[in-house]
Amino acid sequence: MLRRLQFLLFLAFLTLPQPVSAADLVIDGVPLPPDAHVAAATPGGAFEPWKHVWVGLWGDSLKHILLLESVSADGAARVVYANGDDLRAGRRGRWRRLEGIASGRTLSVTGEGFIATYEMADDGGLKARFELGSITSNAAMTTADFASVTKTDAAIAWTRGSYESLQTDLIEDGKPVRLETVIFRPQGAGPFPLAVINHGSTGRGLNPELVRATWFSSDLANFLNDRGWIVAFPQRRGRGKSDGQYDEGWHRQLGYACAVEISLRGADRALTDIEAAIAALRRRADVAAAPVLIGGQSRGGVLSIAYAGQHPDQVAGAINFVGGWLGERCSAATAVNHSLFERGAAYPQPTLWLYGQHDNFYSMAHSRDNFAAFEKAGGRGKFFELEAPAGQGHFIFRRPDLWSGPVDSYLKSLAAPQGH
Repeated sequence: MLRRLQFLLFLAFLTLPQPVSAADLVIDGVPLPPDAHVAAATPGGAFEPWKHVWVGLWGDSLKHILLLESVSADGAARVVYANGDDLRAGRRGRWRRLEGIASGRTLSVTGEGFIATYEMADDGGLKARFELGSITSNAAMTTADFASVTKTDAAIAWTRGSYESLQTDLIEDGKPVRLETVIFRPQGAGPFPLAVINHGSTGRGLNPELVRATWFSSDLANFLNDRGWIVAFPQRRGRGKSDGQYDEGWHRQLGYACAVEISLRGADRALTDIEAAIAALRRRADVAAAPVLIGGQSRGGVLSIAYAGQHPDQVAGAINFVGGWLGERCSAATAVNHSLFERGAAYPQPTLWLYGQHDNFYSMAHSRDNFAAFEKAGGRGKFFELEAPAGQGHFIFRRPDLWSGPVDSYLKSLAAPQGH
């Protein structure tokens, strides 16, 4: 109960207290005070690198702006700390003025009960971390020019990934379908082996705004880029800015259907989208002609295992982050989840299963039962049970400290990526 309260407080602290007003500057959905300004330049000063506007995403989803308005010789700083709308919490964007301390390559900002720490990275960006009790969130931030970001319809680079629109072979209502995809390229000319990471559902399906949110994981992208993979996060039909109708067993007013036939039909549609996205990605000049590493979160996890079983010759490896199609509160969950995981049993190589304790959708017993069904059908894999704070087990992809070791070992067990 205490951890649940802390999580709710975390959501509140990210957005309060200053309400948006008509006079606010609004930068791609993030409000700033109308009199916001950047600290005056003092060439050669010890804190000169901090005197910028910094932009990024908390948890790869919540838009965040940090603006230093003043910093003194002893490092005392005055900052504007602002966030955009939080779709999951249903909260509007907010800004506030806070005090901070700059010391060398680190800036610490203190708010009402929380600390946000920003550390200069070797690439010139910032590694940001939010802490409220046991609740944490990370962001990778880049510098921006104040005059540029405050222009009407300014394009803000919230992440280093590029947002692209894949021309696929899908046709819906007689029209070609484009799928929004966020792509992270490693350094170098390429071509690179391809990793495709698939998104999950939208919680219980009761918030249609989440359907229009674009999902990716910069932590996982950075991890795989460092190991030579180009990483793509395709948004299936109707998700994010992708064309087409979102139809994965989702009723607009009732949430996700708890029914075997409807769920499996939705999964088949999702697998068709993944196949179309991979085919389009393979046509890129910077993608090597080599088997694909496939993985995903929640529904994306079970889809990745099923896809590997259906396309064994095309897959270099499969990573499942807390995979499942239906939460176990649904009476059809076991039948549907078993059915999809058993499809993956035809993949002859080992797979990696990563599950967090205290998952609100899947108990560890349910997930281990899914793994047992997969193995019984002939599947090969290794199951990891990872410790996570209460209520956060379903989101272990946000915790590379938990999964980086198993994923690194798994990648090393695969054939070395070619083409980079």
